[in-house]
Amino acid sequence: MIRQGPSLVFFLLLIVGTMFLLACTGAEATSTLTPRSDTAQDTATAPANTPTPTPASDTTGTPAPTATPRPTPTEPADTSEPESRARVYIEVAVWGGSGADGVTFRSPNGIAIDSSDNVYVTEFQGNRVQKFSPDGILLAQWGSEGTEQGQFRSPTGIAIDQNGRVYVSESGNSRVQVFTSDGEWLASWGSRGSGPGEFISAMVVMVDDGGLVYVTDWGNNRVQVFDSNGGFIRTWGGETDEESQTRTKDGQLFNPTGLAADREGNILVVDRGNSRIQRFTRTGDFLDKLEDSGSGASRFGVPTSITLDSDGNWYISNFRSNRVQQFTAAGEFLNFVGRDTLAGPHGTAFDSTGAFYVTDTGNHLVRKFRVEEVP
Repeated sequence: MIRQGPSLVFFLLLIVGTMFLLACTGAEATSTLTPRSDTAQDTATAPANTPTPTPASDTTGTPAPTATPRPTPTEPADTSEPESRARVYIEVAVWGGSGADGVTFRSPNGIAIDSSDNVYVTEFQGNRVQKFSPDGILLAQWGSEGTEQGQFRSPTGIAIDQNGRVYVSESGNSRVQVFTSDGEWLASWGSRGSGPGEFISAMVVMVDDGGLVYVTDWGNNRVQVFDSNGGFIRTWGGETDEESQTRTKDGQLFNPTGLAADREGNILVVDRGNSRIQRFTRTGDFLDKLEDSGSGASRFGVPTSITLDSDGNWYISNFRSNRVQQFTAAGEFLNFVGRDTLAGPHGTAFDSTGAFYVTDTGNHLVRKFRVEEVP
Protein backbone atom coordinates (compact mmCIF):
# COMPACT_ATOMS: atom_id res chain seq x y z
CA MET A 1 0.00 0.00 0.00
CA ILE A 2 1.34 3.41 -0.94
CA ARG A 3 1.46 6.00 1.95
CA GLN A 4 0.12 9.42 1.04
CA GLY A 5 2.11 12.62 1.83
CA PRO A 6 0.95 15.31 4.30
CA SER A 7 -2.18 17.15 3.34
CA LEU A 8 -2.39 20.83 2.46
CA VAL A 9 -4.23 21.47 5.74
CA PHE A 10 -1.22 20.09 7.68
CA PHE A 11 1.19 22.49 5.95
CA LEU A 12 -1.10 25.43 6.62
CA LEU A 13 -1.28 24.55 10.33
CA LEU A 14 2.50 24.24 10.48
CA ILE A 15 3.03 27.71 8.94
CA VAL A 16 0.48 29.36 11.27
CA GLY A 17 2.06 27.74 14.32
CA THR A 18 5.55 28.90 13.35
CA MET A 19 4.37 32.49 12.87
CA PHE A 20 2.71 32.41 16.31
CA LEU A 21 5.93 31.25 18.00
CA LEU A 22 7.98 33.95 16.27
CA ALA A 23 5.52 36.62 17.40
CA CYS A 24 5.68 35.43 21.00
CA THR A 25 9.46 35.36 21.20
CA GLY A 26 9.76 38.84 19.68
CA ALA A 27 7.41 40.53 22.12
CA GLU A 28 8.92 42.93 24.68
CA ALA A 29 8.56 42.00 28.33
CA THR A 30 7.08 44.44 30.78
CA SER A 31 7.80 44.92 34.47
CA THR A 32 5.01 44.18 36.91
CA LEU A 33 5.02 43.46 40.59
CA THR A 34 5.25 39.77 41.39
CA PRO A 35 3.50 38.91 44.66
CA ARG A 36 4.82 36.54 47.30
CA SER A 37 4.50 32.86 46.45
CA ASP A 38 5.14 29.93 48.76
CA THR A 39 6.25 27.68 45.90
CA ALA A 40 7.66 29.92 43.16
CA GLN A 41 11.41 30.41 43.04
CA ASP A 42 13.55 32.64 40.86
CA THR A 43 15.52 30.73 38.27
CA ALA A 44 18.28 33.30 37.67
CA THR A 45 21.65 32.54 39.18
CA ALA A 46 24.05 34.83 41.00
CA PRO A 47 27.73 34.34 41.79
CA ALA A 48 28.26 32.13 44.81
CA ASN A 49 31.01 34.29 46.25
CA THR A 50 30.24 37.90 47.12
CA PRO A 51 32.95 40.36 46.05
CA THR A 52 34.40 42.44 48.85
CA PRO A 53 34.59 46.08 47.75
CA THR A 54 37.55 48.25 48.61
CA PRO A 55 37.65 51.98 49.28
CA ALA A 56 39.67 52.55 46.11
CA SER A 57 36.72 51.64 43.88
CA ASP A 58 33.02 52.34 43.70
CA THR A 59 31.57 49.84 46.17
CA THR A 60 28.57 49.37 43.96
CA GLY A 61 30.77 47.12 41.85
CA THR A 62 31.75 49.66 39.19
CA PRO A 63 35.15 51.41 38.99
CA ALA A 64 35.07 54.82 40.60
CA PRO A 65 34.19 57.56 38.09
CA THR A 66 36.82 60.00 36.96
CA ALA A 67 36.42 63.58 35.78
CA THR A 68 35.56 62.70 32.18
CA PRO A 69 32.69 63.68 29.89
CA ARG A 70 29.50 61.68 30.04
CA PRO A 71 30.27 58.13 28.85
CA THR A 72 28.47 56.49 25.97
CA PRO A 73 25.64 54.36 27.38
CA THR A 74 26.37 50.65 27.34
CA GLU A 75 22.76 49.81 26.47
CA PRO A 76 20.85 50.80 23.32
CA ALA A 77 19.08 54.13 23.60
CA ASP A 78 15.38 53.78 24.33
CA THR A 79 12.99 56.07 22.47
CA SER A 80 9.83 55.14 24.38
CA GLU A 81 7.34 57.95 24.87
CA PRO A 82 6.25 58.75 28.46
CA GLU A 83 2.96 57.29 29.67
CA SER A 84 0.21 59.89 29.81
CA ARG A 85 0.03 59.79 33.64
CA ALA A 86 3.76 60.39 34.00
CA ARG A 87 5.28 63.48 35.54
CA VAL A 88 7.62 65.16 33.07
CA TYR A 89 10.67 66.74 34.73
CA ILE A 90 12.91 69.48 33.41
CA GLU A 91 16.34 70.39 34.77
CA VAL A 92 16.37 73.70 36.61
CA ALA A 93 19.80 73.79 38.30
CA VAL A 94 23.21 72.10 38.32
CA TRP A 95 25.65 72.25 41.22
CA GLY A 96 29.35 71.52 40.96
CA GLY A 97 31.47 71.01 37.88
CA SER A 98 33.93 73.81 37.25
CA GLY A 99 33.79 75.08 40.83
CA ALA A 100 33.10 78.62 39.62
CA ASP A 101 30.24 78.84 42.14
CA GLY A 102 32.50 77.60 44.93
CA VAL A 103 30.98 74.12 44.78
CA THR A 104 32.91 71.05 43.71
CA PHE A 105 32.27 67.35 44.17
CA ARG A 106 34.36 64.21 43.95
CA SER A 107 31.93 61.42 43.16
CA PRO A 108 28.79 62.68 44.93
CA ASN A 109 26.84 59.65 46.09
CA GLY A 110 24.16 59.84 48.79
CA ILE A 111 21.70 62.72 49.11
CA ALA A 112 19.17 63.68 51.78
CA ILE A 113 16.95 66.69 52.49
CA ASP A 114 15.93 68.07 55.89
CA SER A 115 12.68 69.68 57.02
CA SER A 116 13.91 73.10 55.84
CA ASP A 117 14.72 71.70 52.38
CA ASN A 118 18.45 71.99 52.96
CA VAL A 119 20.36 69.42 50.89
CA TYR A 120 23.10 67.11 52.24
CA VAL A 121 25.47 65.24 49.91
CA THR A 122 28.10 62.58 50.63
CA GLU A 123 31.22 62.40 48.46
CA PHE A 124 32.50 58.90 47.88
CA GLN A 125 35.97 60.02 46.77
CA GLY A 126 35.98 63.39 48.55
CA ASN A 127 35.35 61.74 51.97
CA ARG A 128 33.14 64.52 53.26
CA VAL A 129 29.57 65.78 53.63
CA GLN A 130 28.41 69.08 52.14
CA LYS A 131 25.25 70.93 53.16
CA PHE A 132 23.47 73.37 50.82
CA SER A 133 20.48 75.69 50.82
CA PRO A 134 17.72 74.88 48.30
CA ASP A 135 19.36 77.43 45.98
CA GLY A 136 22.72 75.65 46.06
CA ILE A 137 24.51 77.95 48.52
CA LEU A 138 27.10 76.06 50.55
CA LEU A 139 26.15 76.19 54.24
CA ALA A 140 28.53 73.73 55.87
CA GLN A 141 30.93 70.89 55.15
CA TRP A 142 32.72 68.36 57.30
CA GLY A 143 34.90 65.28 57.10
CA SER A 144 38.26 64.16 55.76
CA GLU A 145 39.78 60.81 54.91
CA GLY A 146 40.52 58.66 57.94
CA THR A 147 39.14 56.36 60.60
CA GLU A 148 38.73 58.74 63.54
CA GLN A 149 35.47 60.25 64.76
CA GLY A 150 34.11 62.58 62.09
CA GLN A 151 36.41 61.22 59.40
CA PHE A 152 35.27 59.08 56.48
CA ARG A 153 36.42 56.38 54.15
CA SER A 154 34.12 56.21 51.13
CA PRO A 155 30.87 57.57 52.62
CA THR A 156 27.91 56.40 50.57
CA GLY A 157 24.51 56.84 52.22
CA ILE A 158 22.98 59.69 54.22
CA ALA A 159 19.68 60.16 56.03
CA ILE A 160 18.08 62.67 58.42
CA ASP A 161 15.68 61.82 61.25
CA GLN A 162 12.78 63.89 62.55
CA ASN A 163 15.07 65.53 65.14
CA GLY A 164 17.46 66.76 62.45
CA ARG A 165 20.25 64.30 63.23
CA VAL A 166 22.31 63.27 60.21
CA TYR A 167 23.24 59.60 59.70
CA VAL A 168 26.11 58.73 57.33
CA SER A 169 26.94 55.17 56.25
CA GLU A 170 30.54 54.41 55.29
CA SER A 171 31.45 51.55 53.00
CA GLY A 172 35.17 51.89 53.72
CA ASN A 173 34.99 52.07 57.52
CA SER A 174 32.01 49.65 57.76
CA ARG A 175 30.09 51.86 60.17
CA VAL A 176 27.37 54.47 60.65
CA GLN A 177 28.17 57.90 62.11
CA VAL A 178 25.68 60.39 63.52
CA PHE A 179 26.06 64.20 63.44
CA THR A 180 24.15 67.36 64.16
CA SER A 181 22.88 69.28 61.14
CA ASP A 182 26.05 71.40 61.28
CA GLY A 183 28.44 68.47 61.38
CA GLU A 184 29.16 68.04 65.08
CA TRP A 185 29.92 64.39 65.79
CA LEU A 186 27.44 62.64 68.09
CA ALA A 187 27.89 58.88 67.88
CA SER A 188 28.90 55.93 65.71
CA TRP A 189 28.42 52.17 65.57
CA GLY A 190 29.58 49.22 63.50
CA SER A 191 32.80 47.49 62.53
CA ARG A 192 33.90 45.10 59.83
CA GLY A 193 32.41 41.62 60.17
CA SER A 194 29.35 39.45 59.68
CA GLY A 195 27.78 39.44 63.16
CA PRO A 196 24.85 41.53 64.39
CA GLY A 197 25.74 45.22 64.10
CA GLU A 198 28.78 44.49 61.90
CA PHE A 199 29.10 45.33 58.21
CA ILE A 200 31.02 44.46 55.11
CA SER A 201 30.39 47.85 53.52
CA ALA A 202 27.52 49.80 55.08
CA MET A 203 26.01 51.14 51.87
CA VAL A 204 22.76 53.08 52.32
CA VAL A 205 21.07 54.29 55.50
CA MET A 206 17.41 55.20 55.95
CA VAL A 207 15.36 56.37 58.97
CA ASP A 208 11.64 55.59 59.09
CA ASP A 209 8.88 57.66 60.71
CA GLY A 210 9.27 55.73 63.94
CA GLY A 211 12.97 56.52 64.24
CA LEU A 212 14.25 53.04 63.29
CA VAL A 213 17.48 53.05 61.27
CA TYR A 214 17.84 50.68 58.31
CA VAL A 215 21.22 49.95 56.69
CA THR A 216 21.97 47.86 53.59
CA ASP A 217 24.99 45.65 54.28
CA TRP A 218 26.42 45.12 50.79
CA GLY A 219 28.98 42.39 51.44
CA ASN A 220 26.75 40.44 53.86
CA ASN A 221 23.76 40.64 51.47
CA ARG A 222 21.32 41.83 54.11
CA VAL A 223 19.44 44.69 55.69
CA GLN A 224 20.10 45.48 59.36
CA VAL A 225 17.74 47.46 61.59
CA PHE A 226 18.77 49.52 64.62
CA ASP A 227 17.25 51.91 67.10
CA SER A 228 18.31 55.56 66.94
CA ASN A 229 21.23 54.88 69.29
CA GLY A 230 22.64 52.04 67.23
CA GLY A 231 21.10 49.19 69.23
CA PHE A 232 20.72 46.15 66.97
CA ILE A 233 17.11 45.00 66.47
CA ARG A 234 16.92 42.57 63.53
CA THR A 235 18.26 41.60 60.13
CA TRP A 236 16.91 39.95 56.99
CA GLY A 237 17.94 38.86 53.49
CA GLY A 238 21.35 37.35 54.21
CA GLU A 239 20.52 33.70 53.57
CA THR A 240 22.14 31.71 50.75
CA ASP A 241 20.48 28.72 49.14
CA GLU A 242 22.66 25.81 50.27
CA GLU A 243 21.92 23.59 47.28
CA SER A 244 22.45 26.11 44.46
CA GLN A 245 24.67 28.59 46.36
CA THR A 246 22.58 31.46 44.97
CA ARG A 247 20.67 34.36 46.54
CA THR A 248 17.81 34.74 44.09
CA LYS A 249 14.77 33.45 45.96
CA ASP A 250 12.08 35.80 47.21
CA GLY A 251 13.38 37.56 50.32
CA GLN A 252 17.05 36.84 49.56
CA LEU A 253 19.35 39.74 48.64
CA PHE A 254 22.49 40.02 46.57
CA ASN A 255 24.56 43.21 47.04
CA PRO A 256 21.64 45.40 48.22
CA THR A 257 21.97 49.17 47.93
CA GLY A 258 19.04 51.62 48.04
CA LEU A 259 16.27 51.85 50.63
CA ALA A 260 12.92 53.64 50.85
CA ALA A 261 9.65 53.37 52.75
CA ASP A 262 6.34 53.36 50.90
CA ARG A 263 3.18 55.10 52.07
CA GLU A 264 2.08 52.01 54.02
CA GLY A 265 5.39 51.92 55.88
CA ASN A 266 6.74 48.89 54.01
CA ILE A 267 10.44 48.84 53.16
CA LEU A 268 11.65 48.86 49.55
CA VAL A 269 15.12 47.42 48.97
CA VAL A 270 17.17 47.79 45.79
CA ASP A 271 18.41 44.23 45.27
CA ARG A 272 21.12 45.37 42.92
CA GLY A 273 22.86 42.06 42.28
CA ASN A 274 19.55 40.53 41.19
CA SER A 275 18.39 43.63 39.23
CA ARG A 276 15.11 43.94 41.10
CA ILE A 277 13.28 45.83 43.84
CA GLN A 278 11.91 43.80 46.75
CA ARG A 279 9.28 45.01 49.19
CA PHE A 280 9.24 43.85 52.82
CA THR A 281 7.25 44.59 55.95
CA ARG A 282 9.12 46.51 58.64
CA THR A 283 9.91 43.20 60.30
CA GLY A 284 11.45 41.76 57.13
CA ASP A 285 8.66 39.61 55.73
CA PHE A 286 8.77 39.48 51.92
CA LEU A 287 5.72 40.99 50.18
CA ASP A 288 6.38 41.37 46.45
CA LYS A 289 9.00 42.42 43.90
CA LEU A 290 9.56 44.44 40.74
CA GLU A 291 11.93 42.60 38.42
CA ASP A 292 14.05 43.61 35.44
CA SER A 293 11.95 43.33 32.29
CA GLY A 294 15.01 42.34 30.27
CA SER A 295 14.47 44.97 27.56
CA GLY A 296 12.98 48.32 26.71
CA ALA A 297 12.12 51.29 28.89
CA SER A 298 11.55 49.26 32.04
CA ARG A 299 14.89 47.47 31.91
CA PHE A 300 16.90 48.01 35.10
CA GLY A 301 20.45 46.95 34.25
CA VAL A 302 22.10 48.14 37.49
CA PRO A 303 19.54 49.74 39.83
CA THR A 304 21.13 51.75 42.62
CA SER A 305 18.68 53.87 44.62
CA ILE A 306 14.94 54.35 45.04
CA THR A 307 12.75 57.19 46.29
CA LEU A 308 9.03 58.01 46.12
CA ASP A 309 7.10 61.12 45.10
CA SER A 310 3.99 62.47 46.83
CA ASP A 311 1.76 60.19 44.73
CA GLY A 312 3.70 57.09 45.76
CA ASN A 313 5.41 56.60 42.38
CA TRP A 314 8.84 54.99 42.47
CA TYR A 315 12.00 56.64 41.07
CA ILE A 316 14.85 54.18 40.51
CA SER A 317 18.33 55.34 39.49
CA ASN A 318 20.13 53.10 37.01
CA PHE A 319 23.90 53.37 37.30
CA ARG A 320 24.76 51.62 34.04
CA SER A 321 21.98 52.97 31.83
CA ASN A 322 22.56 56.57 32.96
CA ARG A 323 18.96 57.38 33.76
CA VAL A 324 16.27 57.47 36.44
CA GLN A 325 13.14 55.44 35.76
CA GLN A 326 9.68 56.33 37.05
CA PHE A 327 7.18 53.57 37.92
CA THR A 328 3.78 53.43 39.55
CA ALA A 329 3.55 51.63 42.89
CA ALA A 330 2.05 48.73 40.90
CA GLY A 331 5.21 48.44 38.81
CA GLU A 332 4.04 50.11 35.57
CA PHE A 333 6.71 52.13 33.76
CA LEU A 334 5.84 55.81 33.37
CA ASN A 335 8.81 57.90 32.25
CA PHE A 336 12.51 58.75 32.48
CA VAL A 337 14.26 61.58 34.31
CA GLY A 338 17.63 62.87 33.08
CA ARG A 339 17.94 60.29 30.34
CA ASP A 340 20.21 62.47 28.18
CA THR A 341 22.37 64.08 30.88
CA LEU A 342 23.24 61.64 33.66
CA ALA A 343 26.37 59.50 34.01
CA GLY A 344 26.22 56.82 36.67
CA PRO A 345 23.47 58.35 38.86
CA HIS A 346 23.30 57.20 42.48
CA GLY A 347 21.30 59.10 45.11
CA THR A 348 17.82 60.58 44.59
CA ALA A 349 15.59 62.70 46.84
CA PHE A 350 12.54 64.98 46.81
CA ASP A 351 12.12 68.18 48.83
CA SER A 352 8.85 69.49 50.24
CA THR A 353 8.12 71.55 47.09
CA GLY A 354 8.39 68.54 44.78
CA ALA A 355 11.85 69.39 43.44
CA PHE A 356 13.76 66.22 42.52
CA TYR A 357 17.51 65.90 43.14
CA VAL A 358 19.94 63.38 41.61
CA THR A 359 23.64 62.87 42.35
CA ASP A 360 25.24 62.63 38.91
CA THR A 361 28.23 60.67 40.15
CA GLY A 362 30.12 60.21 36.88
CA ASN A 363 29.92 63.91 36.03
CA HIS A 364 30.63 64.99 39.67
CA LEU A 365 27.45 67.07 39.79
CA VAL A 366 24.15 67.39 41.60
CA ARG A 367 21.18 68.03 39.31
CA LYS A 368 17.86 69.55 40.33
CA PHE A 369 14.63 68.91 38.41
CA ARG A 370 11.06 70.19 38.60
CA VAL A 371 7.82 69.03 37.04
CA GLU A 372 7.30 70.72 33.70
CA GLU A 373 4.39 73.15 33.89
CA VAL A 374 1.72 72.57 31.25
CA PRO A 375 0.21 75.84 29.87
